[in-house]
Amino acid sequence: MENALHVSIETVINVKEFNALQNELSKMVDFSVVTVDANGVPIGSLSNFTTFCQLIRSSPLGRQGCIDCDRIASLKALRVGKPLLYECHCGLKDCTAPIVVDDVYIGSVLGGQVFVREEDRSKVKLAQLAQKFNLPLADLKRTVQEIKLVSEDYLHRCLRFYAFLSNYLAESGVKKLIQEKLTRETRERLQLQKIAKEQELRRIQAQMNPHFLFNALNSIARLAILETAPQTEALIYDLSNYLRYSIKNNETTPKLSVELDSLQHYLSIQQTRFGDRMSFVVDIDPELLDWRIPSMTLQPIVENAIIHGLEDLKDGGTVKIYGTKIAGGNEMLLSVYDNGVGFPPDLIDLFNRKKEMMPSRLGLGLRNTDDRIRRLYGENYGLTIESQPMGFTCVSIRLPKQ
Repeated sequence: MENALHVSIETVINVKEFNALQNELSKMVDFSVVTVDANGVPIGSLSNFTTFCQLIRSSPLGRQGCIDCDRIASLKALRVGKPLLYECHCGLKDCTAPIVVDDVYIGSVLGGQVFVREEDRSKVKLAQLAQKFNLPLADLKRTVQEIKLVSEDYLHRCLRFYAFLSNYLAESGVKKLIQEKLTRETRERLQLQKIAKEQELRRIQAQMNPHFLFNALNSIARLAILETAPQTEALIYDLSNYLRYSIKNNETTPKLSVELDSLQHYLSIQQTRFGDRMSFVVDIDPELLDWRIPSMTLQPIVENAIIHGLEDLKDGGTVKIYGTKIAGGNEMLLSVYDNGVGFPPDLIDLFNRKKEMMPSRLGLGLRNTDDRIRRLYGENYGLTIESQPMGFTCVSIRLPKQ
């Protein structure tokens, strides 16, 4: 399940409510109970504990010994794949039942604190415990006599009870993960719908009267012909075609060939602007041309390369656009490379880790494009950046076959 590795027992349960339930159940069945996290640390109260175990845990060293013992026993039960009877570090019989949520171990339910034979009571090394944990020997002798002597059947009933509690917690965890996943997917779907509506509104607003703009550009182009200005004519037609695609294109995921045609008009405009200071190379696998990509994916990235990478360089530079198949032909990788000023490593690290606060130096177009792709296709797709200050920047776009 998605994000399962980030689950902890504290995120699975309401600790206060579960402690109340644990306390009530332990009184009803007269079993001691403690619920611990994956490190053996109790997450709440110690329910119905023996006075001997309370005394041991009153010592910092004794408490740590109990935590370590609980952790080791729980991991052993996890390895064997079932609840486990074991002897604790003080010589008492205990039980543990691991809590596993979607194949992730998050803690255990433990208890017991009993003897099954009277001779086991005399085997407890009280003097050694008193010295090791700095506890009064007299108190240890008194409280060890209060520990119950029980049958093997009692211990197995304890084990079933702890297994019941661990299963309850595991099921609660799975339900919570499912609920959180559904909530997150609903939130993302609503956000995507909001973005789509905003884009549609902007498209409608831009389409309200595009004919005037195109007619004006065509009139200027015809005037350039009459005045024998072929370069001006070509520039105006490039601008007209680029704007027509930007404004009137209604496809959410056009073919790559259509995107490249629009991009070529944009590159021609920039070539006219920068002249010999800037060059452009497009090298796309022909088999990708019929694949579909989100509209206006390449242009913002190329623009970012020009503005943030090359524009301020005296000698200009080169922008290269590559496209190839990857993942056995099921995905495409588009790359926009420039040999410009580059970015500092910390900014690139922020972007690649998808941090919410993105420095404006990286360009808003990069973040918006990455967000659109990840919302459309999932977290395995989107943009990654490699860069070296005063060396190069390469923005890679990973997309599924469509």
